[in-house]
Amino acid sequence: MAKNASNNVEYYVVIAEKNREDLANIRHWDNLKIGYLGDDIWIKNFDYVQINALEIKSLPAKTIYFAREGKLFLQNSPLPSRNIPSAMWTNIDRALPIKIPTFNHNYFGIKEKISLNLVPSDVEKQAVGMMTSVQNVQKYLETAPEIRLKNLKWTIINSDKIFLLGHPVLPILGEVFWRHNDFLIPAGYDFDLKILMDELAVAINPQAQYWLIWREDSTYFKVKKTELAALSLGSFRRTLNNKI
Repeated sequence: MAKNASNNVEYYVVIAEKNREDLANIRHWDNLKIGYLGDDIWIKNFDYVQINALEIKSLPAKTIYFAREGKLFLQNSPLPSRNIPSAMWTNIDRALPIKIPTFNHNYFGIKEKISLNLVPSDVEKQAVGMMTSVQNVQKYLETAPEIRLKNLKWTIINSDKIFLLGHPVLPILGEVFWRHNDFLIPAGYDFDLKILMDELAVAINPQAQYWLIWREDSTYFKVKKTELAALSLGSFRRTLNNKI
């Protein structure tokens, strides 16, 4: 289409996250930004020259859109395909480090360090974990039906906090978490560089023997998976008696 050739048209490219290494050849195009939706990587801000370059033509299993009036059109299509996605956009050179070096806490880098931080997110995730007080759990268990507890596991944290894992979470006050592999992430938050999450997990939990529970300030603590027990009033009382 003739309108696509305009320098004012913005183009988007979508590829599967598993193919992210194929983006290495365009990492130096510093006008580009990357966002994540599900299992896909979205790249935006391409101009007409870039979208027709060999680097883009050689990308496998890609989808190309151009934007007009808040809508996305498949390349060479006159009909809108979808709305422009609402994603958390990051500069491409930040989202795609040249190399993932040996991990040091939550920092990556060769010549410079790149911090991996939690940031607010409006993408709703299923709650599968909770941090709450011993008193809140004890009060609920006194009258809770057994069937309500059958999918939940628990452990004590620092003698006065309970960590619960499973779905659905209990209808009590507490901090709620969603899960990505072995990460438990606060509800309403996500990592700014999602592309590095799996590398981070391997670096700090290589044997996958811990749940890594993140806080809103981007710190975390570990809970050994074998420490979690099935939740019941009996197991709760026995554990508390042993702690006293």
